Amino acid sequence: MAKILIDVNILLDAFLGRQEISKRLVDKLFETNHELFISSSMIPTIDYFLNKYGADKKKFKEIFFSRFKIISTTGYEGLLSLDYEDSGNALIFLSFKRAVGDGIIITSSEKKFEVEGIKIFTPEEALKSPDIFGKDPPESIPMLDLKKEYYSFIEEIDYVILKCIAEGKYILGPEVEELEKKVMEYLGVRHCIACSSGTDALILSLRALAIKIKKQERWDKGDLIITTPFTFVATGDTILRSGATPLFVDIELETYNLSPSLVKKAIRKYGKKVKGIILVHLYGHPCDMDELLALSKENDLFVVEDCAQSFGAAWNNKKTGSFGDLGCFSFFPSKNLGCFGDGGMVSTNDDELAEIVRMLIKHGGKDKYNVEHIGYNARLDTIQAAILLTKLKYIDRFNLQRRKIAQIYSEGLKDIKWLKLPNEKEKAYHVYHQYTVLLMGKARKEVQEKLKQQGISTMVYYPYPLHKMMVFKNNGMEVFGDLKNSEVASENVLSLPIEPMFGEEEVKIVIDALNKI
Repeated sequence: MAKILIDVNILLDAFLGRQEISKRLVDKLFETNHELFISSSMIPTIDYFLNKYGADKKKFKEIFFSRFKIISTTGYEGLLSLDYEDSGNALIFLSFKRAVGDGIIITSSEKKFEVEGIKIFTPEEALKSPDIFGKDPPESIPMLDLKKEYYSFIEEIDYVILKCIAEGKYILGPEVEELEKKVMEYLGVRHCIACSSGTDALILSLRALAIKIKKQERWDKGDLIITTPFTFVATGDTILRSGATPLFVDIELETYNLSPSLVKKAIRKYGKKVKGIILVHLYGHPCDMDELLALSKENDLFVVEDCAQSFGAAWNNKKTGSFGDLGCFSFFPSKNLGCFGDGGMVSTNDDELAEIVRMLIKHGGKDKYNVEHIGYNARLDTIQAAILLTKLKYIDRFNLQRRKIAQIYSEGLKDIKWLKLPNEKEKAYHVYHQYTVLLMGKARKEVQEKLKQQGISTMVYYPYPLHKMMVFKNNGMEVFGDLKNSEVASENVLSLPIEPMFGEEEVKIVIDALNKI
């Protein structure tokens, strides 16, 4: 799939019927899967000629703007373009190069110049070019294509980034508060506090709980916090950083989430030493909130939800992040809702906890020059909030697409005996941050290598359970039971590509490859 920018004259020739070759080229391009672009600097020219010929602007917009992505041009590129003989075309070429890297430009201009990584064709050359209409190379299937996601709303993203930069309110600008309100409404909670990462969301939550419950800055070493060993390291090491000790309890292989029955037994064994539970909605499947919340209430335990992979997921029609004392979200770029760097958020219905978290993210006090607690510099940058506000509008659509991809996978892979496919419990709304299978009787490295040979990416989340990591062996942990399921999962899970921009074609390539192994 190529990235192609079309010169304004070709589009106008095609639409106004001025040149048959331009119409033939554009019609043929519309039959491909290539990503098509125009430059924002072309729009005044388009408007001028549409007015001149009395053409239907609405129809032009419906035909072309629905298919083409608009690349914004910057003032800096305008300055650079003055170094070229044809500054108008240079402006377009330079903005295209900056936005997409390598690509193709089709132009009717006779003045050509070289731009590294860009191939330039006339309409006649383009129609004959194997780069555009030749046999497609073997499809490469990435785990995630963040560039493709960016191109899907490039105009909006570029606009909000430039607007944010121009406003100059880079720290705790109005976009941060707006994002907090929008996510608060989306989750159905009283408070959302934006922060610098999902990891910081966890440590802020645990610190706030210690301040509220124990009236001290951190937990004590003898305080145990139950969590899963089958998760990213941050879930466990934030327990250590908050002063407490992680108590690892095994998972269910059906969902890869904490087993409520084993949590109950662990509470019975350790008694009052257990202060709370960090549950992880792994891969986007919510935990069994009925049983886990009942256990927490019976035993007076706090609950922190690690929602790093579950933005938009729900249990019994209620969003994850709205059940526990606090919910912790990550906006790392690869997440279902991701920014262009690190970002996170804490959700809660507890007014006191919200106030403490807000203090902790700003060095520990309401007044940063007269602080009350040992705090952090853990704010979310305004520019990241602006990006997240734009992407938040699409989250339900993207999550629905992930679910459709998962359905295609599950139908296409159901007859492979050596694969255990993801399960969705009756009350769960799974958002498939990952589509993770469990290999039974097949070597994972062998399967990965065979898929890699066909251009198919895979990942292992997570190859080492937390209780086997040196950080916990050296700094303290408690282990309940044999943690057999977590070890089985770590040795045998494999995550397949799942990208909301995928169509059925990409997913079926993966399905066919697995069926042939």
